Amino acid sequence: MPARAPDCDLHPYFREPDKARAILDACIADNRSRGILLVRVVHGKGKGDFRNLIHSHLNKHPDIEGFLLCDPMHGGSGASWVHIAEDPEHPAVERMEIPGAGVWYRIWRWPLYALAFGCLYLIFDLWLAILLAVGIVVACERTPGVSGKQN
Repeated sequence: MPARAPDCDLHPYFREPDKARAILDACIADNRSRGILLVRVVHGKGKGDFRNLIHSHLNKHPDIEGFLLCDPMHGGSGASWVHIAEDPEHPAVERMEIPGAGVWYRIWRWPLYALAFGCLYLIFDLWLAILLAVGIVVACERTPGVSGKQN
């Protein structure tokens, strides 16, 4: 079972963007040197200005392969999964995956959706079952994939 990805909590530094960028760079360098390629960066929700600043910095960072917002269970729009490029001199110690995006989920998701719809149909009227099933599919399909850097 993959280990839990480390956190880099930046939201206390939202009034000090230069310090936040320096901490983020140190966090990326430290984790990359240890072979850890997935880090959860906590930037806070707020109005989104600080998140945009952090994402802009990540877009320009040479050691970052990509990043995406976390799912609601791991911080939602207040945190981002950051994928660090592997250092050829220090290969990754252990591959870490984004929670909820495992092989089991990819193989069984549609049969589970069909089962959920069948159960909802038995309990509710057809229109309500369809509405709830669509909600389940939309919520479950928001399991993050990797978004690459944006140029």
